[in-house]
Amino acid sequence: MAINLAKRASDKVVERFKIGSCTEGLFTSRYQWTGVATVQVYTVDKLPIQDYDKSKEDGSRFGKLTELGDSLQEMTVTDDKAFNGSIDKGNNTAQLMIKSASSVLRRQTDEVIIPYVDTYRLKKLADGAATYDGFDNVSLTKSDVIETILKANAAMSNKKVPKKGRVLYIGETNAVTLKLADQVVGVDKMAEEAIVNGVCGKIGGSQVRVVPDDYMPEGVVFMIVLKGVACAPKKIETYRILEEHPDVDGAVVQGRLLHDCFVLETKKDGILVAKKGE
Repeated sequence: MAINLAKRASDKVVERFKIGSCTEGLFTSRYQWTGVATVQVYTVDKLPIQDYDKSKEDGSRFGKLTELGDSLQEMTVTDDKAFNGSIDKGNNTAQLMIKSASSVLRRQTDEVIIPYVDTYRLKKLADGAATYDGFDNVSLTKSDVIETILKANAAMSNKKVPKKGRVLYIGETNAVTLKLADQVVGVDKMAEEAIVNGVCGKIGGSQVRVVPDDYMPEGVVFMIVLKGVACAPKKIETYRILEEHPDVDGAVVQGRLLHDCFVLETKKDGILVAKKGE
């Protein structure tokens, strides 16, 4: 840790780059974790379809009687993270008061918490995805990237996943291949400019969200997620500034986030993950 005391310097802090959340708005809010750590979700089974037999005189003409079953999924929030930092009044005075506690808290949220949560959620979504044949050895090229994404959307549609609300996540490097795709270069100039600059934002009905490469789970080329197939509870979200602390002459900035992300078992077909070959 370095504390750089000011000799002759500007009181303006040079900020780092930051981006907003890429996963907010993706999750269902149907389930509540208030006051509990674990939520149980029931899913009712389907009944088999049978022939109606009008020739039967004894027994049901509707076929064999089947008791309606169910399945249970338990979800327990476990990811518990925190931060704890001090701003010594003596150091801050010697640094032209550049460390405003409220600015430090906002910076910590923008640059640490949001990227961490997005990365965590994307990994949990990938881990909970359904298995789709033909997408475990994907290498995108300019000639086939559009076709591969369209085939992925078709595979989801064949499993009756709704088309509306799909989001395509792809890393920045693979997005370059997407923007240089032969099909993009072949369209008219206005459409080409829109796609290259990310204005149109949709391929095969999926909204495109380009994220930093290190946000994508290891080995994942791209993933398509249907909104609402997972939940991302935040059970505890505490951010505070302690102006009077017994151990520090200055301010203390603290935060805690108890959260998680769960793919609903009966909706996992709503996530398709395209992986690199081994």
